[in-house]
Amino acid sequence: MIDEKQLVQLVQNNQSIPVQFADQRLLLDAEGVLYWPQCDLLIFSDLHFEKGSFLTQFAHPVPRYDSIDTLKRIQASIARYKPSTVVCLGDSLHDVNAVKRMEDRLINHLNELISSVDEWCWVLGNHDPDIPESLFGLRMNFFTKNNLLLVHEFENLENHKDVNGQIIGHFHPKVSARIAMQKITGKCFLQDHKTIVMPAFGKYTGGLDLKNEAFSTILDKKNTKNFLMYNKKIYLV
Repeated sequence: MIDEKQLVQLVQNNQSIPVQFADQRLLLDAEGVLYWPQCDLLIFSDLHFEKGSFLTQFAHPVPRYDSIDTLKRIQASIARYKPSTVVCLGDSLHDVNAVKRMEDRLINHLNELISSVDEWCWVLGNHDPDIPESLFGLRMNFFTKNNLLLVHEFENLENHKDVNGQIIGHFHPKVSARIAMQKITGKCFLQDHKTIVMPAFGKYTGGLDLKNEAFSTILDKKNTKNFLMYNKKIYLV
């Protein structure tokens, strides 16, 4: 577990922003992860391992280094927060054959990271309805802790007893804003009173612009806060 002094330093350096959500204190991190101090829990979303190798099957000329990059950034985030629990919010694999294309050394590296924490939970997504047994960790359709639901896609909270809010992935949000007299576009977190939408963590994941009408079906847009990530800093915009 990261200590309070280090958490304060991250906030002072604009590397994370604390938010109150569903009576919980959470930290939104500029690397695209969310840390829940009370539960010592770190959340990743939409890792999309092996998207590069998937695209090259269809003659897309992209380097196949996305899984290596994603693993390095996962390792750095775990080293920063030292969580006891990690939850991955779905679409961790780009497709059902992703692990078959993944090099053994990368599978071993991933399993070492999984083994480095007390509990690792794979929430299943639409790209990865199953996680191969070669990867360690627990599999589940959703994860609940205290009064929060952690799930890949938006859920009707009436179907979940004693849940006051949800943290989801799936949408890969991005936003444009003016910072220091410069227009910046980047991945972002979105938050209204009931939902937090995580940015996609994977290397080749892109983003869906906040103006897209898909967000109007899941968020109260008049009361949505946008947290833009840019150059290892995070900004409320």
